[in-house]
Formats: sequence, C-alpha cells, structure tokens
Amino acid sequence: MTEEKKHVPELRFPEFEGEWEEKKLGELCTFSNGINAKKEQYGHGRKFINVLDILNKNYITYNEIIGKVAVSKEVEHRNKVEYGDLLFLRSSETREEVGTSNVYLDNTFALYGGFVIRGKKVANYDPMFIKNLLNTSKIRNMISASSGGSTRYNVNQEILKKLKLKLTGINEQQKIGDFFSKLDHQIELEEQKLALLEEQKKGYMQKIFSQELRFKDDNGEDYPDWEETMISNIGEVVTGNTPSKKEEEYWRSNEYVWVTPTDITNKKDIYQSGVYLSQKGYEKARKLPKNTLLITCIASIGKNAILRTQGACNQQINGIIPFKEFDIDYLYYAFEDISKLMKKVAGKTATQIVNKKTFENLSLDIPTTLEQQKIGEFFSQLDRYIELQEQKINLFKQRKKGFLQKMFV
Repeated sequence: MTEEKKHVPELRFPEFEGEWEEKKLGELCTFSNGINAKKEQYGHGRKFINVLDILNKNYITYNEIIGKVAVSKEVEHRNKVEYGDLLFLRSSETREEVGTSNVYLDNTFALYGGFVIRGKKVANYDPMFIKNLLNTSKIRNMISASSGGSTRYNVNQEILKKLKLKLTGINEQQKIGDFFSKLDHQIELEEQKLALLEEQKKGYMQKIFSQELRFKDDNGEDYPDWEETMISNIGEVVTGNTPSKKEEEYWRSNEYVWVTPTDITNKKDIYQSGVYLSQKGYEKARKLPKNTLLITCIASIGKNAILRTQGACNQQINGIIPFKEFDIDYLYYAFEDISKLMKKVAGKTATQIVNKKTFENLSLDIPTTLEQQKIGEFFSQLDRYIELQEQKINLFKQRKKGFLQKMFV
C-alpha cells in the first residue's frame, strides 16, 4: 500500500510543520467585475486599477496607479479596492496571460476597471502569500486551462471561486509572504541599476556622437576634427540574397549562418541564425566575412548588428564590409543616427525600403581610426556591464521561479 501524498512543501522554514489545508478561493474572497464608465468620465476623479497595473507591478499602491475615473459615491462604495484585495485580469488575447493576479497594498481605497475582477478579502490571509501562490505555475495552469474564448480568452467569477488552493496557517503565510517581498525588492533594485546603466549609455551616445564630449589622445591632446563620409567610402556594400528554397541541399546542414531581419534583435553580435546554409547553399549566397555590419533596409528599417562569423544574409539586409581604417564597433554605435535617417528616407509607404544606391549615398561623421577605436571600446564595455546586469536580474528571477515551485503545495 503506497503512502498517501502529504500536503507539505518541498522547501520549508524549519519552525513550521504539519500539512497544508485545501480551501477554495471563494472562501477567501467575494468576487465582482469592475467599472465600465462613459468616455468623458475618464482622466479625472479617483484612481482606478486597470490591466497594466496588474501586469507591470509586484504589488499595487494608490500613487502608482495611472488611470482615473469620476463616478458617483454610490458606485465608488460598490467598487472599492482596499488593502489585501486581489485583482485578476478578466480577459486577454493570450491564454497564458488571462487570470493573471496582483494584490492591492494601500490604505487609500482605489477603484477598478471593467477588464478586471476584484477579489474582496473576507478571510484572514497574508496578501503577498496569496499573490505569490496564485502566480505559481500550478495555479496559473489551472486558471488558463479553465479559460474560455477563441480570439480572446476569458475567466469569470465562478472559475475563480472554485479554484482549489493549499494553504498553511497565517504565521507561515506571513513568513513566506515576507520572504518573497524581500526577493521582489532585490529584483526591483537590480532593475533600477539596469535602467540607470541604460540611461547613462543613452546620455553618452547623445554627447559623444554630437561631439559635445570628445576623447583625448595618449598625450592628452585633441584628436583631429571628424569628417563627413559617405557609406560607399566606409566599406563595400553587399545586398543579401536568398538561394533557391527549392534546392533542399542548399539548406540541409548548419555550416553557415544566413541572417534575416528576425535574427537582428537588440543584441550587438550575431554568431547564430534561425536558418543555416550548407556549403552548396553558401556558394549561391553573397558571401560576407566576419565583422561585417548588417543593416535592415526593407520593412523593419535600420536595425543593425555585427556578423561575427563568416556567413550571408537575405535581400532585406545590406552588409557593410568596412575598409581597414574603419572600426567595426564604432560603426555599429554610429549607425544609431543613420537608422533614424533611413526611416525618414524610406517614407511612409506600405513596405518601407531604402535601395542600395540611396543607402550608399547616406553619410555620417567619422573621427580618426584611433578615436573610433576608443569610442567603440567605450560603448562595448558599457554594453558588457549592461549584459552582466541583465544576467544578474535573470538569475534572481530564475531563483524566484525555483522558490515558487518548492515553497508552495
């Protein structure tokens, strides 16, 4: 006879023991849908919680709520959101997002919008414990599986009322809630550090490429003036192509990267691609050496990256193979301004395009090779700091995800 599974978490504070108890969410809260007001009622009055407040915050406070709505005192009284109340996303285009929840932690009451379901607190629970319990993968899967709809997914009050939760006593709830509050605070601090680094980079980009801020040479002297230079004089411009898709042998192996605009994200360096070419496919492509600058010139205009390995690209991308006096890292950062200019040149047609001739005739200010190298290295180092900070945040988030799986039943 197999032993009955115990309702206890895998990871637990040592001072607590005993099984957790099953309760329905409807025993903890009473549910109601939010306010649907007329257009002229919005923008003034009392603050009201809407979709973005639920999705973008660890918890909700009155001062951080964006929207306002003016309603009668009677409507206000029926739709108060008070300390410890839960808020649920009633409708979403994605099943994964519908039913996402958050908690209100403020003594000033707020209101809530029509796309939101309020869970009015009627039992003794720790709000941060319940909020984190509702965001475990187990509970999220239960909610999304119960949602209905085709183009939009919806949850209703009945689904939420019947939701079965495993709960511990209030003291353990508070300890767990406090633990996750501290972890969320740490993540928030790291995200603020990242935002500061990104803001610093933005400021340096503006000052350095406007030449308000200049580097000195090794003797402390000014470098020569920057010179306006056409792209055709910076390097060889190669517009990519697509080897025949009918020839399966061109695409059978992963020998050479073949870059499309979807491979060019917010990352500087490209070593991999979604689709690869075989040796035979590569022979039919327009070959690009490593350290080629890639710029999208059709549809998603002006995205750029550095190809760090030998490869090729499709016809939506121009590659610049720089001449030896031009630093590839400098060019990557300098093309921020060129990207803006390209979007203007492309116009507002259904499919934006900058043809090769127009592209080659665009120009940018270029310093000497030595100053280029200093600028390129400076921003590369700044990007490394940003990447390390992003990794640190992701590590904290993964750690939190692990704790969510192990500290709840």
